[in-house]
Amino acid sequence: MSRLGYFILTAMFMGCNALQPVEVVRVDGLSDLSISRGGIEGEVTLVLDNPNPVTIQAKTVDVAVTINGQEVGRVELPYAQSISKGVDQTLKLTVRTEPRALLSVLEQNWLQILQGKEVEVSLDGSVEGSALGIGVNIPVVSTQNMKIQL
Repeated sequence: MSRLGYFILTAMFMGCNALQPVEVVRVDGLSDLSISRGGIEGEVTLVLDNPNPVTIQAKTVDVAVTINGQEVGRVELPYAQSISKGVDQTLKLTVRTEPRALLSVLEQNWLQILQGKEVEVSLDGSVEGSALGIGVNIPVVSTQNMKIQL
């Protein structure tokens, strides 16, 4: 059988058995981000459950970082990564901030921050990828409370 025949057979098989959703089990490192007047620095790790029999190639990330509901930055895919089959698969992401947006949040919440109260830091968006030419969308939603120390 030719390569084209195998490709068509595989495509038909995958069409009959669509890819199952990949689940974000947890987000590690969100509370370890370094937040200062200069911005947010750090890395977050998505811990995923990929129930599919194929590896998924992560292509793009569209995830916003918010503090108390105001967007202060975005999460990026620092290098090409794949998500193998199974539980506890990881995807490492870096955080890029908008310094002016963060400064605005700090100014609006300065009393809360000075009193040592926690602020709500959230990630919201999705990771786009593909497996065997089939698009995969992995929703990312996570919220944690943390203290900002200036």
